[in-house]
Amino acid sequence: MTVRKKATRLQLPPIVAGEWRGEIVGSANINFGQVVQPGPPRQSVEFTYVIRPASLITPNAAFRWPGVVMIMAPTPMKTKHPDAGALFEADQLPSLSLSLDVTRAQFSDMLPRFEAQRFRDFYFTVEEKGADGRWPVRSLGKLQTLLLTAQPIGLHEQLAIRATLLPQGRPIGLF
Repeated sequence: MTVRKKATRLQLPPIVAGEWRGEIVGSANINFGQVVQPGPPRQSVEFTYVIRPASLITPNAAFRWPGVVMIMAPTPMKTKHPDAGALFEADQLPSLSLSLDVTRAQFSDMLPRFEAQRFRDFYFTVEEKGADGRWPVRSLGKLQTLLLTAQPIGLHEQLAIRATLLPQGRPIGLF
């Protein structure tokens, strides 16, 4: 007779506050639309958002969560956002959803980068879990290396340029 061992469940690490990173792992699904909201007064509301599959990396690179990133531009009806977004844990699957709120100008700046497949790595800061069961996102950004000259530059010059983009040891948000 064969004795079966009881299967152990995979123990996922807890979601913690801190500096996270994200890596886009697939193509963008860009959505534009408009819907009429009943009134009074009746209003036409636009919506614009992007959905991308991503790997969400915990602080200290301890674990990579599979996830989805949704980047939304504000509608005229909701122009104020208390946070830069929110991180949610899925109920049934070991995955996360990251919802990011950006300005219309930032969203417009991002579109050509999505099309050129140049929006791959980003960072975001997660705060402690709120009473609503989500983790507010305090900040987000993308490190973009800018070449300021057409002349070939050496490693020291490249490091000097990158150092100017990393004040206080942290990338600035350039979309």
